[in-house]
Amino acid sequence: MKSLTRLTQLAFVFCGLALSNLASANNEPLSLSNLERERAALVQDLLDPSLDFEARLVSIDRRQRQLTDMERMVIRDERLLASKSPMVKRAFEKYELTFLVHAGAENNQTATAQWLEQVNFSSQSILRAKAGYR
Repeated sequence: MKSLTRLTQLAFVFCGLALSNLASANNEPLSLSNLERERAALVQDLLDPSLDFEARLVSIDRRQRQLTDMERMVIRDERLLASKSPMVKRAFEKYELTFLVHAGAENNQTATAQWLEQVNFSSQSILRAKAGYR
């Protein structure tokens, strides 16, 4: 029984080492990956048809606060300066889409308005749109 728990502990150690080697082999900083995931969640909440207006506002507000913190962490992450990852390069080339809260603040708009503008949607085009099947 004692050898089984020791074996389990060793398995956890090896799994941890394998995961850390995989992350370093990919050379993708976790802060940027987390930012990408949080930004995708914001866009998903923005487009989710199952949310009513009030629930959407609450969800988007919560996501924007989380996204603000994530963006600050990525901007301050000095490891990104030395990274040659295509993900890092693309993130900073597309600043307006990567850092929605900060770019939106620079343009005096919300993160959602910033995203809609970057993907070429406007309030007018949304209001003119008709719901239906294609």
